[in-house]
Amino acid sequence: MKRLVAAAIAAFALEACVDQRVLEPAAGAPLAQGRQNVAETAAAGVIVRVTGDSWKGDPPGLGILFTPVRVTIENHSGKTLRIGHRDFSLSGSSGFHYVAKAPIKAHGTLSGPGLTSAASQPHSALVYPPVDAWPAGVAYAPMYYDGFDAKWPEKLPTQEMLSQALPEGALADGGAIAGFVYFQSVTGRESAVEFEMTLVNEIDGQTFGRVTIPFQSTQR
Repeated sequence: MKRLVAAAIAAFALEACVDQRVLEPAAGAPLAQGRQNVAETAAAGVIVRVTGDSWKGDPPGLGILFTPVRVTIENHSGKTLRIGHRDFSLSGSSGFHYVAKAPIKAHGTLSGPGLTSAASQPHSALVYPPVDAWPAGVAYAPMYYDGFDAKWPEKLPTQEMLSQALPEGALADGGAIAGFVYFQSVTGRESAVEFEMTLVNEIDGQTFGRVTIPFQSTQR
């Protein structure tokens, strides 16, 4: 039992030390007034603000599989602006190009905080059948279990990922919208990326501009 508890504690310590990297505006990137972590630029009358470190939702370890980028858009172009995940991309310093994923297709599985506390569960061989050494069950030991959350696989996308995603559709002239755009995780493989949004007229499908902003991968 001591070896199992030691392994559990080591797992928690290892998780706490996982390299937490996020995207931050690169040197020279235009910044929103008074915000060091929010880049802001405009093209063809469309104002775009982008931040790569603002995800605080469920799951907290989303950056392991995806890079969530929060985008705020104000449309003053005189046109109806198309809003769609296919209009966003990241170009990495490695030469790879990453296209945003439709939120509903941001699939994956994370081992994150469990849905219930381990301390609230019956600790027996019925709950942990693979543990052959304890065929008759194990006594609950608060000193070992209290304060720890069970670790269960969490399937993506979560409801919060969907509800906080940038809505797709058409943004009328004078309108504004905000939400997260999800990319394949780039912070572990790219030292720098360029965020790009293609501006497309919803009415005729014609491109009328592009927004580009440089970001760098930084340890939080």
